Amino acid sequence: MMDELTPRERVLLALSHQEADRVPVDFHATPETWAQLKKHLGIHDTEAVRRYLGIDLRCPRPPYVGPPLPHHADGSWTDAWGVCRRPVRYEGGTYDEIVRNPLAGVKDANELADYPWPQPKWWDVDAQVEQIRAWDADMPYAIVQDFGDPGGVFEIAWYMRGMEQFFVDTIRHPDIAYEIMRHVADFYMGMLERVMATCGDGIDLVWTSDDMGGQHGLLLSKRTWRDLIAPHHERLNRRIHELGSRVMYHSCGDVRPLIGDLIEIGMDVLDVLQFSADGMEPQEIKATFGDRLCFHGGIDVQTTLPFGTEEEVRQVVRERIKVLGQGGGYILTPSHSVQVDTPPENIVAVYAEAGSLRPLGGGV
Repeated sequence: MMDELTPRERVLLALSHQEADRVPVDFHATPETWAQLKKHLGIHDTEAVRRYLGIDLRCPRPPYVGPPLPHHADGSWTDAWGVCRRPVRYEGGTYDEIVRNPLAGVKDANELADYPWPQPKWWDVDAQVEQIRAWDADMPYAIVQDFGDPGGVFEIAWYMRGMEQFFVDTIRHPDIAYEIMRHVADFYMGMLERVMATCGDGIDLVWTSDDMGGQHGLLLSKRTWRDLIAPHHERLNRRIHELGSRVMYHSCGDVRPLIGDLIEIGMDVLDVLQFSADGMEPQEIKATFGDRLCFHGGIDVQTTLPFGTEEEVRQVVRERIKVLGQGGGYILTPSHSVQVDTPPENIVAVYAEAGSLRPLGGGV
């Protein structure tokens, strides 16, 4: 039997399409879900919860140190891109909803040159190095570079322009859509250069994102994606590979029509595998793409985790490991940030079935 590996060794084996001592695992949740899980476990430290669950990956984010971001009297706030949000309550907590799109009034792509785009120097990369060192002092984890939500050229672009207007742009003003995304990609290229120059071999994966799928298909045509969006990701992916890391690409929904193209432009890991969406069938996706692509996700947050029994959750975990984990290439985790309507017992059941739970206060 294989000796127990460090988290980083376990993840790197999976990324090399090899089976390890167990399938590596990850976990993300809303703040309200984290609070609920901590209360259930009687553990008040976030890192201690991750160690208990046996989470193999860590995601540093360089802290923002740029010009002060405005907070307004109505409770709204403006981010570094100029997008204004306001907290909106729902039954279990709050989400920040967009209330102002700073590029909504742009009429010509030439206007974008004068916009005050954020600068990579506004984030403190050196502080991130200390964060990684602190984790390494515990044990070597796989490090996923996360530049923040959403981390995608398409999503930041429509946040700034407005979703409806951006979709109109893709047909009537494609030069505006393309130029906004080019500026966003340039920013991420700059962030990448700074992080990799400082952290070097410490970064195993770079997380990028663009939600291209809905529940029943793509949000826009495949041709539009290829012409306007893919070139920016391809440029970023190429540089990530040149700097010695891999690309983890996030998209919710039915992205089955794009998977082959995602591989062609350099995606290494597909996140989050929303199998409740149309067209997303685990056996078919693994059989078709599993020799060229790794997978991260797969445990449904729409039905299984919030509404299933503990045994039903365990059964899904077993199925995902059997199918997606065969021959390596799989990191097991929920298909999105776990929501507050999920019983903590179901969260624990995921990691118990995966064999990753550790004694409270334990090590690897």
